[in-house]
Amino acid sequence: MLGISPLSPSLVEGLGLTRFQVAFIVPSIYLAGLLFSLPGGRLADRLGVRPAFLGGLALGAVALLAAALAPGFPAFLACLFVAGAGWSVVNPTLGKAIMDVFPVRERGIAMGVKQMGLTIGGVISALALPAIAAALGWRAAVGACALVVALPVALGWRPLGVFGPGGRASGVESRASGSSWWWARRPALVVFFAIGFVLGMVQAAVLSYLPLFTIQALGFHKIGAGLLVAASQAGGAVSRLALGAASDRWFTGRRSLWLTFTGVVGAAIFGLYASWHATAPLAAGLLAFATGVGAYGWVGIFFVISAEAGGPREAGLLSGVAFAAIVLGLLVGPPIFGSLLEAANSYRLAWAVFAALSALVALVALLAGPAIDRESSRR
Repeated sequence: MLGISPLSPSLVEGLGLTRFQVAFIVPSIYLAGLLFSLPGGRLADRLGVRPAFLGGLALGAVALLAAALAPGFPAFLACLFVAGAGWSVVNPTLGKAIMDVFPVRERGIAMGVKQMGLTIGGVISALALPAIAAALGWRAAVGACALVVALPVALGWRPLGVFGPGGRASGVESRASGSSWWWARRPALVVFFAIGFVLGMVQAAVLSYLPLFTIQALGFHKIGAGLLVAASQAGGAVSRLALGAASDRWFTGRRSLWLTFTGVVGAAIFGLYASWHATAPLAAGLLAFATGVGAYGWVGIFFVISAEAGGPREAGLLSGVAFAAIVLGLLVGPPIFGSLLEAANSYRLAWAVFAALSALVALVALLAGPAIDRESSRR
C-alpha cells in the first residue's frame, strides 16, 4: 500500500494527472478504512486473527491487481478503495494479536516490530517500484504490489495457527452492553483519537507530496526522489522499533510522552522544509530520514495505547477506532496540503502549516497525556 506513494510521479505521467489530483491517490486507499475499520475491529474480535487477517490481505491483493489493469484514473481510484477495505481489517486484527500474545512490557516492541515491517515494505517499494515503473510502466509496478500482498495469503495459514479463535476473552466482560461507541463518552479517549486524526493528516501529506517536493523544489530526478522517500521510510522503520522499545523500558505508564516527542520532531523538520531547501544529497537524505521519524514514528505507540485502552475483550474495536481516526486525517491532509500548494504556488506555506499542526499535537499530547495514559492503564 505504501508503494503507491513513490509511484506518484509515474502515475502523473501515465494517467496525465494534475498536482491537485495527486492529493486523491493515497486517500483513496484509506477511504474504505474510514467506513470499515470499526466493523473490521469487531470482525477481528469475533472471528479471530487468522481468518480476518488473511481475508483482508486477499481482498487487497485482488483489488491491486484490478488497479494495475484500470483503464483510467476514476477506475484506478475505485480499485484502491476496495484494496483499502481489505487493509482496514488488517490493522485492528494485528492490534488484537499483540494484545492476546504479549505482556504489557513487551507490547511496545512488538507493535514496533509490526509497524517496522510496514515501513520496511515502504523502503523496498520506494527503491524497487520507481525502477520497475521506469522499465516496464506503472501498471507492472502496481501488479508487483498485488503479488507481494498475495504472498502471505498463500503462505500464512499454517504459521498463524498459533493465534486462537475469536470470541469472548476468558473472564473479561464487555463494556456498555456490547456498544461499539462507549469510548465516545470518555473525553480522554476522544482527545486521543483527535491527536491521531491530526497525525494522520501529517502522515498522508508527506506520503503524497514528498516525492513531488523532492523533484519540483529540490531538483532531484524520479529515482533520486525514490531514494529520499526510502530514506523517510527508513526513518519511520527505525523510530517505530526504537520508540516501541523505549516505551516498554521508560515511561511505560506514560506512553503518550512519545507522541509528544514525534510531534516535536515533525514540527522541526517541516519548519526546515518551509524555510530552507536542502539540495545537497546528503543533507536531503538526512532530513528525509528525520521526516520519517516525525511523520511515521508515532504509529506503533498510538496503536499500543489504543489496544491497551480496549483491553483483551475490545482491543480489536479500539484499534479499529484508532485506525478510523487516522484514516480521517489521511483523507483530508493531502487535499489541504495540495490546496495550500496551489494557492501559494510554493511549498513553503504548506510545510509551515503542517509544522504548526505537528507542534499542536506535541502540546496536546503533553497536556492531555496523563488522562489518556490512565485510560490505557485501566486494562
